[in-house]
Amino acid sequence: MTDVNTELNKAIAYASSVYFNFLKGKKAIIIGPAQYVTTKPFYGFGEKIDKEFDIVVRLNRGLELIDRYKPYIGSKTDVFYNCLIEHEDNGGVIDIKNLKDHNIQWVCTIPHSDIEGNCHNNRLSPMVNLQTVSKLANNLNFHVMDYRLYGELNKGVACRANTGFAAIFDLLYHGVESLYVTGFSFYLDAFTPGYKKGCGRDEDEFAKQCFASKRHNQVNQWEYSRKHLRDNPKVILDDVLTKILNLKTLSREEFNEKTQDLYSNV
Repeated sequence: MTDVNTELNKAIAYASSVYFNFLKGKKAIIIGPAQYVTTKPFYGFGEKIDKEFDIVVRLNRGLELIDRYKPYIGSKTDVFYNCLIEHEDNGGVIDIKNLKDHNIQWVCTIPHSDIEGNCHNNRLSPMVNLQTVSKLANNLNFHVMDYRLYGELNKGVACRANTGFAAIFDLLYHGVESLYVTGFSFYLDAFTPGYKKGCGRDEDEFAKQCFASKRHNQVNQWEYSRKHLRDNPKVILDDVLTKILNLKTLSREEFNEKTQDLYSNV
């Protein structure tokens, strides 16, 4: 009998090569859920997102924000990274029709790792509904970040990297010409209002708890970004993220000091 892991690895490797050809040489943008993308300086950026980027990437429950914040974050979506844990606290409900209605070309996820970030194969989290995975694979292009790539990233950050953070490096690995990164604050501010609708905590409280997470260590991911994103010629950072990566320490106090005018009208 053929080993299940061998067949899974072959399928993932093939999908990865197709994904590489889809992204190769493209001008991409990845949009995170940080609240700062809905502040006044970003008003009107949505039109630029829809018109000037070949590939627009959104994360987890990011599709739910489009109707409310289109002038800030646009509406186009080509690639969708989701942890596939269908709970309000995590990736939200996966609705195939909704994904097709948004004209999404690829749905992507990360493999399972232990709490320290160790990956041993391409299997998904036991919290992922395999029926959902089957529906995705049968209706859309489906890509799993290779466990070796995710494992190396996790070693670099000495924890389990967040799905959105991992997506940045997966996109770079798959041949994009350039990658604009926006909406990532390492939880120094709240999630965009509405992103955690239905949860027992509001967006600010949720973000504060994420900031303190030991499983997804934000300081480590921030330090790794300073080393590998800040001076990467393929990476363009928005002005707020640039300020974040130039902070002396990853602290809300210093962030609020540097961005005190940003939230005056939020």
